[in-house]
Amino acid sequence: MKGFELSERFFREIGLPAIEQQLPECVPGLAVGVGLGSQAHKNDDDVSRDHGWGPEFRVWLAKDDFDDHGERLQEILDTLPHEYDGFRWQKPTVRTCIVMEISSYIESTVGFPEPPQSPVDWLRIPEPYLFELTPSRLYHDGPGIVSARFRSFSKYPDDVWKQRLGACLSWCYEWGRKQLFRAEARGDHVSACCYWTKFAEYAMKVGFLMSQRYAPYHKWLWTEFRKLGTIADKVSPLLEEGFEKVNGKRDLVDRIEMIYMEQLQQLGFSPTGRAGTAYPDNEIYQYAQGVRSKIGDPEVKKLRLGEEIAYPATRAAWTWLR
Repeated sequence: MKGFELSERFFREIGLPAIEQQLPECVPGLAVGVGLGSQAHKNDDDVSRDHGWGPEFRVWLAKDDFDDHGERLQEILDTLPHEYDGFRWQKPTVRTCIVMEISSYIESTVGFPEPPQSPVDWLRIPEPYLFELTPSRLYHDGPGIVSARFRSFSKYPDDVWKQRLGACLSWCYEWGRKQLFRAEARGDHVSACCYWTKFAEYAMKVGFLMSQRYAPYHKWLWTEFRKLGTIADKVSPLLEEGFEKVNGKRDLVDRIEMIYMEQLQQLGFSPTGRAGTAYPDNEIYQYAQGVRSKIGDPEVKKLRLGEEIAYPATRAAWTWLR
């Protein structure tokens, strides 16, 4: 059984009746679903059950409802069993059902309670945080407020998208055509394998961006990439082949880049800049420059081509986020 299905059944059969009986006035404002973790994007499996998995749900409330009912509702949820339908939590002392105010929850996840007004502030949010915020995790949302709040973060603003796409294309060039090609030319297959891993990561990130989807962190990158449809259907076999081959990765880089350059053309982008003398065969890098040339926001234009995250001036993003 998937955690999402278990969570919904546990809420409807155990949680909701308890709430309706003890605190009926809060029921109209309930938004309920699964919290963070593999079950939120339906990737959980038998391996996932070794931690943070079992009968649970999370309740999100608008501020007024949270102020009026949050404390009492949490008391009710704390009385719910940790075992249901043959499934249980390994640590019975862990709080499994949690009530959260929606603005506080969003801010704790991405650092902003509302979508940032500044494009550069969008670039201060690590993309996996946006991925975790925006899956279809709800199975009950009475007023629809919480769903709307999640959807407000579901897509990058246009200039932010272009900055990240240009950056990831430039890193594909760095790890693929530039570094991997030179390692294979030297017969240095260990380094070539290391560069292939980095190239594959950014090739997948490009696929997500072209599909207007957020990429997850490394654990689920490959799993989610294969859900993207046409782009992934073309690129996935080539990525797998690259991990199996000792030699010939350069040809696979060529083929993947060709797929992406065709897609970039369909999106209205063209290569700009000069080929250069040290690395003349750098068309994918020129496409990266072509994407960035379409950026209009002056603050985003100031960023470096390969800059994926615009860190705050004084501290790293993971210490800046609350």
